[in-house]
Amino acid sequence: MRILQKAIGFVLRPAAERKARRRSFQDLADDLQNAYPAIADHLAGKPDTPANREAIAHCVGIERWGQSRLRVALGAPLEMDTYHPYRPDVADGVEALAAAMAATREETVALARTLHDQGIDPTDTVPHNDLGDLSLAGWLAYLQQHASRELPMRVRG
Repeated sequence: MRILQKAIGFVLRPAAERKARRRSFQDLADDLQNAYPAIADHLAGKPDTPANREAIAHCVGIERWGQSRLRVALGAPLEMDTYHPYRPDVADGVEALAAAMAATREETVALARTLHDQGIDPTDTVPHNDLGDLSLAGWLAYLQQHASRELPMRVRG
């Protein structure tokens, strides 16, 4: 499993960093915001199945976990935890999980704008458990790519 994670990191880190290259936090906030309507449209009316619940909870958890890493640039302590504590309860159901995804994305957009307003350097790095050191801009690109890739692929019906 660890070898697979390293292989995934070998592909995902360069992709995120390439998308983030020479992009401002404002640009990346816009990307995150502009990507969400397609996700919301995809999630609308999906059946409340265990697989759909799991997929949405996973993406919400990853995005909230990523927010915690981004907050390190604002002075929060770095915790090398996993994304699991950030996941919402799958028992909440698909509608509530979709609403949690929308609220979480709004928080990510606001966080990107705060990083801009605070004059933080987008090339500063914070570690990702599997991808290694990732720039703050790379983190934002990664979060946008993650939900935009995973939700349409995994949420069915």
